[in-house]
Amino acid sequence: MAVYTKLISEDITQFLKNYQIGNLISFQEIIDGIDNSNFIIVTTSGRFILTIFESRIKKDELPFFMNLKLHLAKEGICCPEPISNNFGFLITEINGKSASIVTFLSGSTLNPKEDGYYNNITDKHCFEIGQILARLHLAVNSFKGSRKNDLGIYDWRNLFNKISVDIGNYKKDLDKEIKSYLDLLEKKWSHELPSGVVHSDLFPDNVFFNQKNELSGVIDFYFSANDFFIYDLAVIINAWCFDENNDFIKSRLNAILEGYEKIRKLQKNEEEFLKIALIGASLRFLLTRFYDLFHSKKNSLVKIKNPEEYLKKIRFFISELKNS
Repeated sequence: MAVYTKLISEDITQFLKNYQIGNLISFQEIIDGIDNSNFIIVTTSGRFILTIFESRIKKDELPFFMNLKLHLAKEGICCPEPISNNFGFLITEINGKSASIVTFLSGSTLNPKEDGYYNNITDKHCFEIGQILARLHLAVNSFKGSRKNDLGIYDWRNLFNKISVDIGNYKKDLDKEIKSYLDLLEKKWSHELPSGVVHSDLFPDNVFFNQKNELSGVIDFYFSANDFFIYDLAVIINAWCFDENNDFIKSRLNAILEGYEKIRKLQKNEEEFLKIALIGASLRFLLTRFYDLFHSKKNSLVKIKNPEEYLKKIRFFISELKNS
């Protein structure tokens, strides 16, 4: 965890001259980031977040992410709203790097245990997650931008091929097991489901709750892309519906679905596809966790997460599919 680009107050003071958000009072580095450098800046007008985009995010994709957040904020979604500078630009530069300023969201994320698992997720949290996801899915219907999901179904085979030998060495015959899941998904994946821009990474560390334990904001839209809405729903079920022992909690699933359908009713074909989508979401994070495990540089700031968590999840959803 680190801030890659160091700033001093004079840097930010000069930068703010191109904005109408007041004069700098103070600033603070946010050390929780992995991909970008983030700062809380306090001005005479309030608090804001300054982000400096580092290497992972492609520069030519930044307008998509900024315009998406701007659109969602204007549609009433509680997310950081990008602020234009005096020349109307959402993306500017500081110290030779692309940067943006967005509004500050109150609240905080749920605190995980030392092992990364959560023992403080409630059905109420899940109900509100379902609601906000449904609102997001309705809001993007009028969004004009689009982005290919480079971690979607049609990229999983290529990702698997890059690490299949490593997986086989990690655990005997595990590569064959995962290949069978991939074969199943490619055979069963639908081509005609409601779709649009999805968040695709709405994990607990990307959701803020206020002091009343009410959802107060969602962040980190940098995996957003076009995909099925039901797949996005499957991602949050994977992320929120397992307890600290990685056991599935049915009441959380029911709460998510209840919250979601209070805002947006699922179509019958979406309901029928959900079990496949759940396996797909599990596989996506299983593959990327294995990739990070095998290919992250020793000095990388990427926190290696245990792929065994998603191996257990995908086996659970496979068994549910077979028993249905």
